[in-house]
Amino acid sequence: MSRKAPADADIISDEELTELLADAEGTTPEEIERGAAELDLASPEEATVVDE
Repeated sequence: MSRKAPADADIISDEELTELLADAEGTTPEEIERGAAELDLASPEEATVVDE
């Protein structure tokens, strides 16, 4: 089953998301980036899709 975002969905960039997360956590975007780097997250293009 494929899921598509609605045409009017708000789409933000990675940088905007990082800034929002930093603001919500009371930290800096740099700290968010360092924390993400430590997690070694795969990009969505490399993610495995599991259909349950």
